[in-house]
Amino acid sequence: MDRIVAHYLDGIELGEPTTVGRIGLVPLFNTTVAVSIPYIALRTALEGGVFLIEESHESGTVGQIKVTNKGASPVLLLDGEELAGAKQNRVLNTTILVPANETTPIPVSC
Repeated sequence: MDRIVAHYLDGIELGEPTTVGRIGLVPLFNTTVAVSIPYIALRTALEGGVFLIEESHESGTVGQIKVTNKGASPVLLLDGEELAGAKQNRVLNTTILVPANETTPIPVSC
């Protein structure tokens, strides 16, 4: 998977920036590689029972939780999504692609 992502990122070019109000967007285009990275959304993974959200430690850590993807496809977690399932709900601080069959700590906020 890492080679696929690295190969895809090598072909990224920035598009023309656009600003709407206080939000700025820069489109990303891949001009050299036609690669798709298969993934499923968080909701799909949760509904399928292949994604677990837990505290990083028994006592809990406010800024970090542990997620486990038991599925065969990576799971896409989007910045700002709310995660329920630990001692308290948390909000993702960044967009993360959790690889298949892996457990990883992720940064969150309350």
